[in-house]
Amino acid sequence: MTLRYGWPEQTAMRVMHTVDVRTDWSGRMTAQRRYGMRLGPVDEDGRRRLVVQDVEILDAPFPAFVEPLATSIIDAQGDFQGIDPLEDGPGQDLLDALPVSPRKKAQMARALTNGLEQDARNRWNEWVGSWHGARFKPGRTEVVATTMSVGTGRKKTEEVSAEERLRLDVGVPCSEADPEPRCARLKVVREPVGQTDETPGRYAHVELELVTDPATLLPYSSRVIRMDRVNWAAEGDTPDYHEAVHVEQHTFLHGVEGAPGQVASVGFGQFMPTLAK
Repeated sequence: MTLRYGWPEQTAMRVMHTVDVRTDWSGRMTAQRRYGMRLGPVDEDGRRRLVVQDVEILDAPFPAFVEPLATSIIDAQGDFQGIDPLEDGPGQDLLDALPVSPRKKAQMARALTNGLEQDARNRWNEWVGSWHGARFKPGRTEVVATTMSVGTGRKKTEEVSAEERLRLDVGVPCSEADPEPRCARLKVVREPVGQTDETPGRYAHVELELVTDPATLLPYSSRVIRMDRVNWAAEGDTPDYHEAVHVEQHTFLHGVEGAPGQVASVGFGQFMPTLAK
């Protein structure tokens, strides 16, 4: 089975976005926002713009959560091509309000632009860009050799050999609001070679679960879980391991741009796992 990109003309949706962070040293923090998303018409270069609008912050304990969301540029094949310039969006208003010198403001603008573009790229690739054209045998787990970053201390990491396990199941309900079993569930798990969360010592685990329309790659929900176990002790001291779990969830309600209250009908939160060990 081959996944295809083909978002229809006039695609519009509301998105609920939640980040849930739990650590064994500072407890739990949750951030939530919702916004509209609309795919614009094709321009003269065959590209379309994915515009974010009507952002509503519900809870934002993380400073980065209130940064603007960029307009993404997507080509006809479904590949990410960049973002619109900062001066064309709300990010410029944020910078204009800061009492800093023009030189400092220019440096901050470059840093903000780079950060917004990387965030937009990651988001699109998670939903669509990494999967269009990919071939799967439904119901079968495929294993791919890769690498991943594992913490070696409070602020140090290293790349280690890892394996990625991919599985596509078809005929699953798209969402509570659209229960017809015409969607596919893609699950991707990445772990260091030979390790699981039961393995003693340092450890990292990344997991993606995407529910999507396989004929268009129009997403219905996306959840990414990152778990890290890191030794905070100095070299030669008794190990002092600490764990953190980061869960990011996007839930999509299709066919609406406004009326954010309608998001409640998708049953947000139904896929959030229990992370207590």
